[in-house]
Amino acid sequence: MVRIVATPEPVSPALARNTGIAYARGDICVFLDSDCVPGHDWLERVLERHWNGDTVVGGSIALQQQRYWERCDNIACLGAFLETAPPGERPYLLSGNMSIRTELIRRIGGFDPRLRTGEDVDLTFRLRAMGIRLYFEPGAAACHYTTRHDARSVWAHMYAWGYDWPAVADRYRRLIGLSAWDRLVRAVPPLAAATIPALAVRDAFGYYARQPELLRRHWPTIPGVIWARTGWYAGVMRGQR
Repeated sequence: MVRIVATPEPVSPALARNTGIAYARGDICVFLDSDCVPGHDWLERVLERHWNGDTVVGGSIALQQQRYWERCDNIACLGAFLETAPPGERPYLLSGNMSIRTELIRRIGGFDPRLRTGEDVDLTFRLRAMGIRLYFEPGAAACHYTTRHDARSVWAHMYAWGYDWPAVADRYRRLIGLSAWDRLVRAVPPLAAATIPALAVRDAFGYYARQPELLRRHWPTIPGVIWARTGWYAGVMRGQR
């Protein structure tokens, strides 16, 4: 019932997932990162959405038994995909907890192995460009454990993620456009840098305002999330320049 496919050396997430897709025999490919522990009804909730007609389904991230900075990292990076977030359509999904019809993912060529990070965002943007709905199901929850347990490692993670973002976003500007801040980065970088703290505050309070349960249960993480989001914007600036 279980097949393990070993690679002779470490490979990128995109290549590892593409290898799994090549060996898959079922109608649905379900992806779960190695640092994610699913809930007891996770797969049942994923498949329920497929039986209801969805071809691409993203699960949520649960915040359970995590250290402070680990939780801040998850909220700052995955704020729109937490188990406290409302269900529904999303502009993109994350393959750490995602499923898709096997025939469909093979038809579009799988994940792009040239990308260091953001290969899942790239894949789901391609699906979205084809007119396919990307559905988020918070009930299909998995707890995401990381090794980022202090302020420095969280900031560095968000910086690296932000640095890689323009490489993916520039491919799909017709879908997502170019924000006023992106234009400012290109026109007046020092002024764009000065606005980063305000943008980080806006992002953080946006997550908590849209998810009252997140605010009730995890309000002490607000300063850490703001700190982490400044790292993301700094990375985006560096990546664009």
